[in-house]
Amino acid sequence: MVEKLKWDHTIIDVNDIDGAIKWFDDLGITFHYGGKHEQWGTSNAVGYFGLNYIELMSVYNPELASHVVRDGATSIYDCIHDLPQQHINTIGFRTNDIQSVHERLLSQNFPVEDIQTGTRMDPKGNLITWKIFFVRNKFFETPYPYVVQWNNPDYIRKENLIKKGLLVDHKRKGITVKQAIYRVSNPEIMAIKWGQFVGISPIRQGQDFVIDFGLKQIVFTSGTRNHITDLVFTNSGDLAGKVLKFGDANLQFE
Repeated sequence: MVEKLKWDHTIIDVNDIDGAIKWFDDLGITFHYGGKHEQWGTSNAVGYFGLNYIELMSVYNPELASHVVRDGATSIYDCIHDLPQQHINTIGFRTNDIQSVHERLLSQNFPVEDIQTGTRMDPKGNLITWKIFFVRNKFFETPYPYVVQWNNPDYIRKENLIKKGLLVDHKRKGITVKQAIYRVSNPEIMAIKWGQFVGISPIRQGQDFVIDFGLKQIVFTSGTRNHITDLVFTNSGDLAGKVLKFGDANLQFE
């Protein structure tokens, strides 16, 4: 049976990490500075909604970043070269068996790169590592997602994030990410392809196609951006009904 990947996190490219943290904090959404990816010249901040999180990514060392090639680190390269345009970059999915997922995607002719070790130095000088592989090229001009495997199973990782003070209640209690929306020229084809990637068959809802993870969904709707354009939050309190812009990203609140 094909393993169903879990929606781990969503990257938003930002010009100023501190400024972005404050922008979200003013909405009652808490982010913490994550640290530096010293092999790529990028840095990040993380905001957790359970184990699903948003990663704010920026460039701290342009010289290091200039050596990143897209085939080896697609989302990192895209962040480096899309900035100063701030938008939603792509999605990372997680697995407990990255080798098997890598082999399956190879057998399905996805242009996957080799599995590598990702590293980040956190603000306290601790080295954080994980396994990761990226996917070359684009599919109908849309960047592929990528796959990560953390060093611990979910329940231990959750405990560790709580101990580190990273998985905390937001000021706007209960808020969480519900959906990512892709606006693409061919929603059905994209949904089928992404469904193959994660091991979940998409369903049709009106004119849209949806990959349903239970409490969260990835939605493919008709558009010209060929990119993730929107994140939808639920349990948003007095933000409900509002759509706010962060750069080119639409943040919808329910």
